[in-house]
Amino acid sequence: MSPEAADPFDLPDWVGGGECVWTTSDSIGQARVEGVLSGGAGKIELAVLASDVAYPRPVLDEQLRHDTHQAWAHGQVLLLAEGDRFALPVPGTALDIDLLCEAIRRFARSVGAAPASFTVALQL
Repeated sequence: MSPEAADPFDLPDWVGGGECVWTTSDSIGQARVEGVLSGGAGKIELAVLASDVAYPRPVLDEQLRHDTHQAWAHGQVLLLAEGDRFALPVPGTALDIDLLCEAIRRFARSVGAAPASFTVALQL
């Protein structure tokens, strides 16, 4: 299934309504890090992906790559829907701790939450 741009305000109300924890289920250093965002009332699958990976095939089509870079340049992050899963694409070909934390910080802002209400728990 190809990812599509999604509206952060279409997410469940608990996202951004209180304390949330994003816990990775993969180790970092890959082009995609899977994780689960959990809050008081539920969980959603939320990955962070490096949008510029092109081999063995492009991660995103040209339009979504453009939109990813445009959002990032404006201090925002794009939200993608992949069926019932979500992803935050970031510019680049690799993910490190700083980039993961920045993606989640920007995501918190996109749902109207204070970034301090989101915790990142990394599996190293």
